[in-house]
Amino acid sequence: MNKPVTALITTITLLLASQSGLADNSQQSSDRRGPPPEAYSICEDKNAGDSVQLENRRGELMTGTCEDHDGKLALRPERKQSSNQQRRGPPPEAYTACEGKTAGDTAQFENRRGEMLTGRCEENNGKLVLRPDRPKR
Repeated sequence: MNKPVTALITTITLLLASQSGLADNSQQSSDRRGPPPEAYSICEDKNAGDSVQLENRRGELMTGTCEDHDGKLALRPERKQSSNQQRRGPPPEAYTACEGKTAGDTAQFENRRGEMLTGRCEENNGKLVLRPDRPKR
């Protein structure tokens, strides 16, 4: 065979081999949804709600609790929030919208983007707050 044809065959062979490797990797990642095997094994002989620790593949210590995942207990890691990622609560307007109302009443308020949010008043930490209706998809 001449050199250009051999080079072309080699290139095609390498391309096909790399694509099949990519397909295998994407298939593996799509097959593994949910916790890794170690998250299940750490919770063997544990009860739901038990605290456990596991060293992950990066050598970091993960702390969490054993929780049901598809009928088997698995580690659910605690989510740590840094000081700049503190979970925000409802805006003050969501509380104001429910003043003088009872749980289950409808209310609305304008959010910071100028959108009108409508929802129902619910109790949250002893106060009524508007929980916006979710948009229909």
